[in-house]
Amino acid sequence: MAALHHPLPRTPARPRTRRPAADVRPASVARAVGPAPAADALGRDLALPVGTAVTAVAVTALSVTGQAGHRWLSLAAFALLTVGIAAAARPRLVPAVVLVSWMFFDGFVVHQHAELGWQQADRTSLWVLSGAGLAGAVCAAAARGRRAARAAGGGGAGTG
Repeated sequence: MAALHHPLPRTPARPRTRRPAADVRPASVARAVGPAPAADALGRDLALPVGTAVTAVAVTALSVTGQAGHRWLSLAAFALLTVGIAAAARPRLVPAVVLVSWMFFDGFVVHQHAELGWQQADRTSLWVLSGAGLAGAVCAAAARGRRAARAAGGGGAGTG
């Protein structure tokens, strides 16, 4: 069998150099700044489907107990649920969390027949649930930032 190209000359291996000690970060800082652990990443990815299931259970419980008629109480419960799910989810999934929560609330609590509307009550509930999702995302970001700062600074004074 004939070779179609000439073999490349062998290049000498580059000498291995060590990084200066100033460039090496402690393991705790690398962990805080680097990618999230697998369990944490999985939990943040599963927050939307698990939150959807929990929201469906909440709607069912409100319908069965007859409490769906108390819209402001139901909206407060959905807002707390949205804050919790948004805090557990990835930031890019927060709009989906808000939309799923609003669709369940509007379709099954406000209109009771799985129909979505756009009257004043529907818009108000969307704004309330959007604010709840934003609050959950901001609280989660603040907690992550505080953990990263504590890991980078070694847990200095004033950190609770």
